[in-house]
Amino acid sequence: MHYLIDGYNLLFFGDETKTSLKSRRQTIVGSLQKEFALLHLKGTVVFDGSHRADEQSGLSYKSPLVIAYSHQGQTADQYILEKLESANRPSEITIVTNDKGLAMHARDYGAKSMTIPDFFSHLKRKHSQKQGASHEKKPAAVSERELNRLLKIFEERMEEE
Repeated sequence: MHYLIDGYNLLFFGDETKTSLKSRRQTIVGSLQKEFALLHLKGTVVFDGSHRADEQSGLSYKSPLVIAYSHQGQTADQYILEKLESANRPSEITIVTNDKGLAMHARDYGAKSMTIPDFFSHLKRKHSQKQGASHEKKPAAVSERELNRLLKIFEERMEEE
């Protein structure tokens, strides 16, 4: 599954801070990069507007998360729909946005859509699944010395019976 994320839609979701857009973009991109790497997800965050020289481009970020800026005069929504239109398998793409119009168009192309809150819940579930898998009880390794000690006790009890 590849996630196409409406960048500014994500950026402004529930954020009422007074920090600069650049700072918020860097924070959200850094957080998502860590999440995607940890959870082995792939995606693209799409921001409106052309790349600024004073910021890192999407090519500066390692896979699995690519940062893309729409071309001048093109919105992120248009960029996302263009990517869906040219996709070989749009059914393997999930659009992450709270924009109902964009979500509807994405589904028309055969893609899935997810709201920002649903996306965060999805990430949280993936974390829980990953932690559950890593916390499963594994048989404790027994040293050779401990194994010999237990074997000796077992043999002594067998002789007593």
